[in-house]
Amino acid sequence: MFEEKLVQEEKQLNDVPWTIRQTIIGTVLTLLPWLLFAIGASLMHDRVAQTAPLPPGEDILNAITILIFSTLIEGAFLIAPFYYALRPYRAHPPGRRFQLALRTLGFTGFSARQVSSLIIVCFLTIFVLNIAYAQLITAFHLNVQTNDQFILNLSKSAPFTTYATLLVAVLVAPFCEEIFFRGFVFPGLLKASSVVTAIFGCAILFALAHGDSGSFPVLFGIGIALSFLRWRTCSIWPSIILHMLNNGLSALLIILVMLGIMRV
Repeated sequence: MFEEKLVQEEKQLNDVPWTIRQTIIGTVLTLLPWLLFAIGASLMHDRVAQTAPLPPGEDILNAITILIFSTLIEGAFLIAPFYYALRPYRAHPPGRRFQLALRTLGFTGFSARQVSSLIIVCFLTIFVLNIAYAQLITAFHLNVQTNDQFILNLSKSAPFTTYATLLVAVLVAPFCEEIFFRGFVFPGLLKASSVVTAIFGCAILFALAHGDSGSFPVLFGIGIALSFLRWRTCSIWPSIILHMLNNGLSALLIILVMLGIMRV
């Protein structure tokens, strides 16, 4: 019974209404502006991180701006997925149309008992990958700066801005990015390639989109784990949960360092 249900759900994953051509168009139109923004934001953040500590009032104002602006930018990941997911249901009432679009993008139920072990294994694998990569950087004295290191540097001059950045990373980014990469891109790639190719292709795009060359190997590994969960469970919820757990752990470690409880 379970195997029959899995086969049916996998068929539904392959039967999304957008084509591989539309997947490519949506991906290019989304990621090109995003990468330009990521490069510009990185240059701006470098300038901020190199200045003296911001006055509290200016830091709070900057944090509010970052919170609003980053949320809007993350929201850009939703345009292509919902555009293509809503199109087939134009004849339906708005509420029903939106409900069907969500289901098409992967917002379906899953067995918490069966999926929780997969999420835990993937989470621990990512954790070990992070530690191994950090050890590799230290052992070979590689001149690599990751996003986490940048955020730690930013926290010295703008702590409130740092908290706002972490808040978006934990609560907003997992939803928007998973809807785009695992809800839209991954099923689209499946229409023209094997499962393995789709998983690796989606993981590469996910890693590139972060504009963080120093963390590329780790981001690629995370992308594989998230895409695997999407394929194995036929639901987008497990990948959102794993994404939130991973970002939440990184945010917690950064906050502990900021508070002086931990040392890097």
